Amino acid sequence: MSAQASASLPVSAAVLDAAIGWQLRMGSGEADARDAEGLRRWLDAHADHRRAWAQLGELDAQLAPARSEAVRSALVRRGATRRWKQSAGVLGLLAALLLGLGAVDRFESLATLSADYRTGTGERLTVVLPDRSVLHLGTRSAVDLAFDGNRRAIVLRAGEIAIETAHGDAAEQRPFVVLTPEGSLRALGTRFVVRRLDDGAGTRLTVTQSAVAARPAACAADPARACEGERVVQQGQSLELHADGVGTPGPARPDADAWKDGMLVVDDQPLSEVVAELARYRPGHLAVDPRVAGLRVTGTLPLDDTDKALLALTAALPVELVGSTRWWLRVEPRQAPR
Repeated sequence: MSAQASASLPVSAAVLDAAIGWQLRMGSGEADARDAEGLRRWLDAHADHRRAWAQLGELDAQLAPARSEAVRSALVRRGATRRWKQSAGVLGLLAALLLGLGAVDRFESLATLSADYRTGTGERLTVVLPDRSVLHLGTRSAVDLAFDGNRRAIVLRAGEIAIETAHGDAAEQRPFVVLTPEGSLRALGTRFVVRRLDDGAGTRLTVTQSAVAARPAACAADPARACEGERVVQQGQSLELHADGVGTPGPARPDADAWKDGMLVVDDQPLSEVVAELARYRPGHLAVDPRVAGLRVTGTLPLDDTDKALLALTAALPVELVGSTRWWLRVEPRQAPR
């Protein structure tokens, strides 16, 4: 393949997200030498990064200044756009719909661009925190660190995180808390998972080791101040926090933190839930036909290769994938051979 042809190849949604983020940061008027060095390291890390950056530069020269960032993010996948243009009728309309969905998808990620740590669609990130605790970020997640002299706090802005708190320093007395709009979650020497619900209306806590004290937003996160609404969630339990308070702990789903190792573990779950979870890890549109939504699924699926995961579902269940491109797929009942 020629260098020119290689330069025009489309890039992944995650790489595109990162490239747009760097361009916005560098063009904000607030970028400093550290940002410039960070961009250089990112460009040097992979050829796809340099290709995405070059493609954005080309679009800057071609598109009017008034274009939105969302439209630019949809247009940048030029290779896919050219393939869609070769189709007629319904496929042409489908392409337009896909571009619109891609624009919305990219815009939602840009809303968390200023977070201390963030991931794009299908990405995961592991961070060792200043106290040696380990933070895992799942797909499309964003957090801010708020460590100070009184507490070690993580503000979960979007997505899902898994925490492994450190125990090596006996002198460390600051409480470790995760903050969300619905409340605070204080580690009691533990491992746990926190996820903002997809509708933005709540937070789910799952404890995989030891215990966590959950408080509603109406209570101060400071453990020294009493809170009648506080609930201690034990290992193997899960609960949800909402604006009106903390729910009742119940049994946690097994392997709730398997995503940090790139796996989705399901145990007798409806196909609709499994497909919805896979959809979080891939760009584009993925849906399930109501006629097969209730089929039960048990097994382990790879999150780093959702195409393979979907094929595994079609092998295990009487379903098939229907769609014109990998960007618009629907799981439907398998049709009998003609």
